[in-house]
Amino acid sequence: MEAPEPPGAVEHRLNRLLGTIVEGSVARLGFDAATVTARHDGNVATVLTSDQRYIALDDAQYETGEGPCLEALTRLDPIYLKDADKATERWPHFAQTAQHLGVHSTLSLHLPVQEGRLAASMNLYATRTLDLDDDQIAAAASVGEPVAEALRVAEAYRAAIRLAEGLAEAMRSRAVIEQAKGMLMAEQQVNADDAFILLTRLSQRTNTKLREVARELVERRSGQPALPSTHSEPE
Repeated sequence: MEAPEPPGAVEHRLNRLLGTIVEGSVARLGFDAATVTARHDGNVATVLTSDQRYIALDDAQYETGEGPCLEALTRLDPIYLKDADKATERWPHFAQTAQHLGVHSTLSLHLPVQEGRLAASMNLYATRTLDLDDDQIAAAASVGEPVAEALRVAEAYRAAIRLAEGLAEAMRSRAVIEQAKGMLMAEQQVNADDAFILLTRLSQRTNTKLREVARELVERRSGQPALPSTHSEPE
C-alpha cells in the first residue's frame, strides 16, 4: 500500500492547480495578469497571482480598505474599469497605484466559494485599454467558477488538516491528564472524579492550564517527559 502524501505535498498540488487555472484565465481573456484576493476571518490577503508585480495594486486597496478587489468580495456582479487609472474620485489610492504600474483596464470578479468564513475575488489587470462589452464581461465572469471550486477544495482540505491536528492534540492532552489522575488516585487514595478535582484546583490556584499542571505532575512523579502537549485543552 502506498503511503499517503504529506500535507505539504497536497498543499503544493492545490496551489499549482489554482495557478494553472488562473494563468489560463489570463491568457484566454486577454489580460496581462490576475490575482486572487481572499478574506478569511476578517484577514485579507492576495493568495495567488500570475505576476508578483501586480500584488502592489491589491496592497494599495488593502491599505485603504477600498477598491474593486475588496468590493467584489461581496458584490456579485463584475466590476469593470476601462480606465482604472482615472478612477481618482472613487478610489484615489487605487487609481494612483494603477497609473504607477501602467495598469489601464481592470476587471474584478466575485468568486462563489460558498464558505461561511471565506470570501474571494479574482482580479484581472491589463496594461492597455480593453473595451469590453457585456458579452465579453459575462464570458470573463464564467472563468471564476473553476477558480472558486479550486479554492473550495483547498479550504476544505485545510479545514480537515486543522481538525485532524486539533483532535490529535486533544487526545494527547487527555492522555497526560489521565496519567496525572492515575498517579493522584494511587497516592491520595481517591477516585477518578476527586483526582480530577485536585488537578482543577491546582490549575486554578497556580493560574496554569490544566494540561500543563498534569504534564508537570507526571514529569515530577516519574522523572520522565510526559506526552507532548502544546496547544489544545479539552473542555
